[in-house]
Order: sequence, then structure tokens, then C-alpha cells
Amino acid sequence: MPSIETADPSPSAPVGSGDIPSSLGALRFKRPPAVGRRTFNWIRPAVCPMVTRSIPDDLRRLDLATLGRYGPIIGLIGLYVVFTALNSRFLTLGNQVNVLRQVSIIGILAVGVTFPIICAEIDLSIAEMMEFTGLFVAALATGSVVVSSSYPVPVAIAAGILAGVVLGGLSGVVTSRYGVPSFMSTLAMLFLAQGFALIVSNARPITGLPESLQWFGGATVFRHYVAELDGTLQIPAIVLVFLTLLVVSQFVLSYTRFGLYVYAIGGNREAAERMGINVPLVRLSVIVISAVFAAAAGVVMLGRIGIGSPTMGQGLLLPPIAAVILGGANLFGGSGNMIGTLVGVLILGVLQNGLNLMGVDAVSDR
Repeated sequence: MPSIETADPSPSAPVGSGDIPSSLGALRFKRPPAVGRRTFNWIRPAVCPMVTRSIPDDLRRLDLATLGRYGPIIGLIGLYVVFTALNSRFLTLGNQVNVLRQVSIIGILAVGVTFPIICAEIDLSIAEMMEFTGLFVAALATGSVVVSSSYPVPVAIAAGILAGVVLGGLSGVVTSRYGVPSFMSTLAMLFLAQGFALIVSNARPITGLPESLQWFGGATVFRHYVAELDGTLQIPAIVLVFLTLLVVSQFVLSYTRFGLYVYAIGGNREAAERMGINVPLVRLSVIVISAVFAAAAGVVMLGRIGIGSPTMGQGLLLPPIAAVILGGANLFGGSGNMIGTLVGVLILGVLQNGLNLMGVDAVSDR
């Protein structure tokens, strides 16, 4: 800093007498000594370390948030670009309808398991629950094995859904009431449902399903030829069921108090309890919802394959959970939505369909 020297005040104009110009004139500024070429290095700009560190950190967090939000969609678009370039049949209207048909069962299971995942729970019994309820409905509708007489299809379907509610409620009570982690309670239910499936079917396929029961998996509810695309637009009943359940579930999560509670508990269970939310009831409900969707998938699967098979749930546990995570949901709860689940399901379906068109068999693509 420049030094300041004070001259002796003049007797005729003493400092402090009120003559300001004279007082200022008594001050003389002295230049700092020049040292080589660094004469003006005594002036240094102030640098705030917090500013220099916070901007890259904020940008990094922004990039991660953007990637988490739009990454699944970008990945799905990338798959479409790659498979369209590799095979001209991939982007045809008929093949896209086929993709939706192939992923509908996984999609229904994924929509159901999205609820417990957002709520920081998990349901590992969805595949076996689907298998048992499907076989139970088939047994009631055909009057085979453990049932003495056949029942109308609506009654059989209602009984199958009710069975899903009961078994899902059992898992939910064990988790919400007695504090057993949902991982453990639903894993136990997996083995229990598997045993029930073998009892109901006597470990044999159930054939002779009523035609009305096969409607959900094999019927087409809309058919229209599109000249611009040189193809017929078909909406299979199985796709309609999947998309309807997805839209209703998204509405529940986004526009109802229950959906808000699910997100709140998944984000911070302690805070949700302090807010007065009935946490045990919501935890029970999300597991029951997952079981109900698994039961619905079992009914649709009957129409898809035409028989009640004791192995129809094989290999259907991990793909729905993977689809939810691929869609951007956090496995530890608090985030996720049905649109992301749809994107995750489509990623799995497009990947499998594209590999099949390239000649990769089912064993290799697994």
C-alpha cells in the first residue's frame, strides 16, 4: 500500500482550523518502491475459494440430475437408432405392436412393483404370485384338480384377485406390523406361493380354458389399416390392459394423497411419521397393490399361453424390477414414476426384439 507522510503544518494555517484544502495539502503521497518489472504486483485481485469450487460442483450435480432424468429416454432412442440401421423390419408398424405385446406381462408386473420400490420396499414374490393366481383362476374356470365344479369366468377372476390380496396382505402385515423387512417377508411368500401353485395344479398344466378367459391375452380390440405406414394398426387386448393399468397408476401416484404418502415414506420414513402419515398402512398397501397387479398378470398370462402352466412365472422376477430401475427409480425409495417404468419396460422389449431380428436366439440374449 502507498505510504502517507505528514508535512509540518504551517503556523498560519494550523491543521484543524477548518481550512480543508490547506489540511489536504499537508498530506504527501509516497509511491511504493519499484522492484524489477513487478512494479504493480501489489494490486492483486481477491479470489473467493467458495466461488471457484461451487460452480463445478453445481454443474456436476446438474449433469447427474439431467442424466438420471433423461438417460433412459436417450438410451431407448439410441436402441431404436441402432436396430433400425441394422434391420429394416425393426421400425415397421407390425413389429412395434409386437414389441408392446411381448412386454405387456413384464409391464404389468413392473407397474405393480413400482409402488413398493418408490416406498423403499421390495416385492420378490411377484412371479410366483402371478403363477399361483393364474393357476387358481384356471382351476376354478375349468373345474379341474382341487375344484369339484367349474365357476363362471368373472367369478374365477375375482377369486384369483382376492387370493392375491390375501397373500399380499399377509406379506404386508408381517412387514408393517412386525418390522420384518419386505425383502424377507416377500421372499418367504415366494416359496409359499410356489407351493400353492403346485398344489392347485398338481404339478401339471391345466388345459381346456374357456374362450372368454383367453380373450385378455389373445384378442384384438382395434384393427385399422394405415396406408401411410403400409401396415395394419392393431391394439391387442393384452396391450390395452397394460396401458390402462399404467395410466391409472400414474394418476394415483401424481394426483392423490396416497401417492404423495408413498413418495414421502420412501424419501424419509421418520419425517413421514412426524407428519402424521399412517406409515404401516401405506407400507401394507403398496405390497398388496403389487400382489394385485401380479394376480392381474396371471389372468392375462392364461390368455397369452392358452393353458395354466406350473412354470409360467419362471424368469419373470428380475425383468420387472430391472425395468423399474432402468426407468430412473431409486431402489432405496423416494423417486420414480410410471412413465419411467414404461421406458424401462420398452428398453428391455426393444433390446430383446432387436436381437431376435438379428438372429440371436433366446438362450444367447439372456
